[in-house]
Amino acid sequence: MSATLPPLPKEMEVLRQVPLFAALQPETFARLAQAARIERHAKGDIIFRQGDTAQSAIVVVDGFVKVSRLSANGDETLIHIFGRGESVGESAVVARDRYSTTAEAVGPTVVVRVPGALFIQTAREFPDLAFAIINEAQAKVIALMDEIEILKVQTADQRVLRFLLSLCPPDVETCTVRLPYTKGDIAASLGLKQETLSRSFARLKAIGIEIDARQVTVASLRRVEEEIARLNQLV
Repeated sequence: MSATLPPLPKEMEVLRQVPLFAALQPETFARLAQAARIERHAKGDIIFRQGDTAQSAIVVVDGFVKVSRLSANGDETLIHIFGRGESVGESAVVARDRYSTTAEAVGPTVVVRVPGALFIQTAREFPDLAFAIINEAQAKVIALMDEIEILKVQTADQRVLRFLLSLCPPDVETCTVRLPYTKGDIAASLGLKQETLSRSFARLKAIGIEIDARQVTVASLRRVEEEIARLNQLV
């Protein structure tokens, strides 16, 4: 990890657009931003560990942060992979609790840390931050419920197709993208075994999806959407 530094203007722009901060009044945001610090991480760097005292709220500026939980018997479960503009750990900070998960950089990653004490004090003095924290917590609960529903009712191919579709820009017919993290992490995030993911990738060649190492070429997004709709009718 490199030394912590104040955010640069481009990093401040990302920070301002984060859902947790987007609705804040300028003075509220300025108070948090003045104390914010940038950290640059390499793949595998631990940003915080399960059981650590929650001392700062984290915002992903670039790259990906994998959040996982270790059970009593030593099994690790991937909870979620957070990307650009997403916040991590703020609920533990507000509760003055310990982190219930471990956060790890999936690849080269840039995060912003906001000191927990300032975060809590600002939430007490500025209602717009308090409301933003509540709204963000609600949004994450809804997203988690959606993920649980997907894991329960969707097939492997449905999950993989939706994931690949999320990587492509809107309003295009074809696209070539790079898988954002390893196939092992993708499989874990989709609730699949890696061999199941590989078999799904192989089946999707039939609808024009080619995967070479971490490069994905989608011949027709319309065909992908049609396949998702067809599979939905079968569930």
